[in-house]
Amino acid sequence: MNGRPLGKRATIRLLIALTILAWATQTLMHQWGYGADVEVPDGAEPPPAMAPEQFVPAPERAMGGMTLELRSEATVSGSEIRLRQICRWSKADAPALTQPGELVVAHFDGGSPFKTISLDEIRSILRDAGVNVSVIDFAGPTSCTVSRSDVEYDQATSLDQWISAHQPDAAAPAAAAPIVPAAATPVSADASPVKSLRDLLQADLSVRLNLPSEELQVNFNPADEKLLNLCEPQFKFNIDGSYIHNLGDVSWEVLVVTDSGSKKVTIAASARAWQHQLVLATPLSFGQVIRPTDVTQRRLLSDRLADNPEMTVDQVVGQQAARDLQTGAVFTPSMVAAVPLARTGQLVTVTANQGAVSVKTVAKAMEGGSYGQTIRVKNEATNETYEVVLTGPQEGTMGPVASLSGARADAR
Repeated sequence: MNGRPLGKRATIRLLIALTILAWATQTLMHQWGYGADVEVPDGAEPPPAMAPEQFVPAPERAMGGMTLELRSEATVSGSEIRLRQICRWSKADAPALTQPGELVVAHFDGGSPFKTISLDEIRSILRDAGVNVSVIDFAGPTSCTVSRSDVEYDQATSLDQWISAHQPDAAAPAAAAPIVPAAATPVSADASPVKSLRDLLQADLSVRLNLPSEELQVNFNPADEKLLNLCEPQFKFNIDGSYIHNLGDVSWEVLVVTDSGSKKVTIAASARAWQHQLVLATPLSFGQVIRPTDVTQRRLLSDRLADNPEMTVDQVVGQQAARDLQTGAVFTPSMVAAVPLARTGQLVTVTANQGAVSVKTVAKAMEGGSYGQTIRVKNEATNETYEVVLTGPQEGTMGPVASLSGARADAR
């Protein structure tokens, strides 16, 4: 307006225009937020109302997981009892449970033809093998009685053994136990002259890898099942497993010999073994002494042999940490250091044995050492230097350490 003030009529017009603009803006925002109403022509059906919003649960299978049913009784051939022989599952769960089904859950003891496996044992084995048991629903009885079909046993005692397998804690009356001749006792599969090719291959793998057969889990190709069931002495086998040096994928060259000729075949398998590891339960600092509460044992199924030897509780407890260790670390020899029994400058009690005479003196250590090590000490009174073998905390002897076998135990 070129600097001139608005008139009364122009001001009223401006206010009316701003009011109409604000109303139109508000109406447009309201339609954007909730949608405009749709006009329905006369005679047409109104659109269906939208269903109320609700939570859609996951499929029943995804929430419930897999179902593993334990049988009440089962019959197997051989000394091994696999999970698939005592449990069953649906076809829908087969892709996830086929591989765990090959796990060997137990072995028959000696020549006993019956064995009971509890549901808790199955849970523990699956958990140690790395299977997530939280997604598995266990059904059926709480135990399974497994009988062995390839072991000869006396029929008079079979009922008592079956009852003992069902109730291992029940003591049978002494008068009811029949007298069984020595020739009628059960025949162990290890002592039986009948050996299947499967048993021979597993025994060969156990010897080559220096592992107990009870710790091995060997899965053969199902296509070789008929070949693996061939037994001695009807067939003779020449087994060559010289290429086997570790667990994992293994194979044998087998020459099957019969009266009519021979045939060479290759049998492949996947081998795993149970290993026991010593794991740190609490963090440790460098030089800290390891206590029994600081370690725990763990059992797992591995497809490779450990590069370092397995350490036991006796080898670790009482020693000191060679470096800072975190919780969950698996103990190896490089993580443990011997506790020094003498340090440089400490006084050491030295025992000198000469026949039935024993002389003790005190000397200062010129170097440190642990149990069984030889260090130099100096007698401050005579300025003589000795070499002593440490046998305890600030104790040593000038004789052989082997003669003091109990000193280490006393020192601990």
